[in-house]
Amino acid sequence: MVRKQSRVNSVFFYLVVFLISMLLSFGAKRAFPISKNVLNLAKTTPITSTRPLSFSSWGAGSDGTANGDKKAYSTHTNNDVGASSSSTATATTTTSSHNYESASFKSLINYDVSVAFQPKNRTESNLFKAKNSPKSTSAIESPSGEDNLFVSQQSEDGYISLGVADGVGGWSEAGYDSSAISRELCAQMKAIFENSNEKLSLTPKNLLNNAFDNILQSPKVEIGGTTACLGILTPDYKLKVANLGDSWCGVFRDYKLINETSFQTHNFNTPYQLAKIPKQIMKQAESQGKRYIIDNPNMADEYLWNLQKNDIIIFATDGVTDNVIARDIEIFLQDQFDSNSNPDLDKISKKFVKEVVKVSKDPNFPSAFAQELSKLTGQRYLGGKEDDITVVFIKVT
Repeated sequence: MVRKQSRVNSVFFYLVVFLISMLLSFGAKRAFPISKNVLNLAKTTPITSTRPLSFSSWGAGSDGTANGDKKAYSTHTNNDVGASSSSTATATTTTSSHNYESASFKSLINYDVSVAFQPKNRTESNLFKAKNSPKSTSAIESPSGEDNLFVSQQSEDGYISLGVADGVGGWSEAGYDSSAISRELCAQMKAIFENSNEKLSLTPKNLLNNAFDNILQSPKVEIGGTTACLGILTPDYKLKVANLGDSWCGVFRDYKLINETSFQTHNFNTPYQLAKIPKQIMKQAESQGKRYIIDNPNMADEYLWNLQKNDIIIFATDGVTDNVIARDIEIFLQDQFDSNSNPDLDKISKKFVKEVVKVSKDPNFPSAFAQELSKLTGQRYLGGKEDDITVVFIKVT
């Protein structure tokens, strides 16, 4: 009887260890659905701490919680950051795979635009390379990691399109380039918009549809999945947005969030995603009783917002929203714009990314991701979530 009980305890112990290891691997977006039961079974010792003050005065409650702010979900189902590693890029505003021309920002009418991004730390052990494609650009070589962005040229009649995309990191575990699909999708959206003669009637969802159709035929993308959040700025101060997945767009007026997109997720850390998967891999998954998540652009949520002078618009990948909440961003914007008589949007966007990177590496920071995980498991989790971080900032002039 004692031996039998010992064997039961041993099996139970290894089961718990296995489940916890699965939970800790959820930092990368998944291309497979995840069972909620797995999350509910995985427990860890809760840690309590308050929000550190190194991130400006960013909205901590006395108990370390984030002032009650939380993610809104769609009704669809060293002091220099990165100085510790030679492979870590600092927050930058240089061209991300040539999907925008920063020199053109100076000639924009009605809007100021700035971009900034920083990839998370990567090493050779998790190098993203497409199989049999040694010349492919991997996430470790990409200036924005698996994230990407685009900003179009402004049309003669005053329209601009811009947005972000976030490649699903789970594909890297199979040895593929997780950055290819987000990079090429952004390139296609920029090119299609700039070549369109019907910008007045073109919607972000149309743009996403057409771009993804091209991705499905493109030899530049072998396999992968990506989220996308994109918009079109009009000459009469309107913003049209389409969002699929858990990237994000928010509009701030007088430093307060007045409009935002909702997150589309199938399950925890499993966002809606556009996917390109070869038929043979689909069949192999089906033979193992698995299925890949393959959403389509028509599932994107659409928004239309009126803008005013001095509104601030931010497009961001989930490297931002998994770490900081709306109240954090409000405080940051007010600090930066009120303390400068002539605020520089480029410097502000770059500093914002740098600050988010800082808290993403803080094990005691009550990040949005940790708070969501705490709600799912019933245990207290703390810590930032390291990820690629990409933003597009726009100020209405």
